[in-house]
Amino acid sequence: MSRAALALGGLVLAAGTAAAAPAPASAEALLDRFAANSATLDVAAQAALFAPDAAFFGSSVPGLLRGPEGARGYFAEAWAKASPGTMTCEVQSWRQPSPDLVLVSAWCRLVRPERTAQLRLSGAAQRGPDGWRFAELHVSAAPAPR
Repeated sequence: MSRAALALGGLVLAAGTAAAAPAPASAEALLDRFAANSATLDVAAQAALFAPDAAFFGSSVPGLLRGPEGARGYFAEAWAKASPGTMTCEVQSWRQPSPDLVLVSAWCRLVRPERTAQLRLSGAAQRGPDGWRFAELHVSAAPAPR
């Protein structure tokens, strides 16, 4: 999966039930669900992808956010005026130093009617008793090409 593209614009999750959905069964499914939720603007489903003690740097706030509540607040604010779109991620690095830990880096392209953004994503996904969640995640705007 070193350079697999993940096209997820067509996946739609119901906002009322997504937060209660079980954690993804694989690290690949976790990344897929992150991109799908980003496309459909499902705040509750996105927040549910973070472990209770997760650390998260978003692209539009200066500080470190913690756990699902930090992610929920971030995405609610970031997506308040956004329109649904599509998000694709091309994995650049995928390492699994242990059976319950995956380190991933990806270039993501988020296309919405109001704008298109190139993003960098890096993080650690950890398998817990109920499935895979983000333990660490950093998403930021990609710098302009030189």
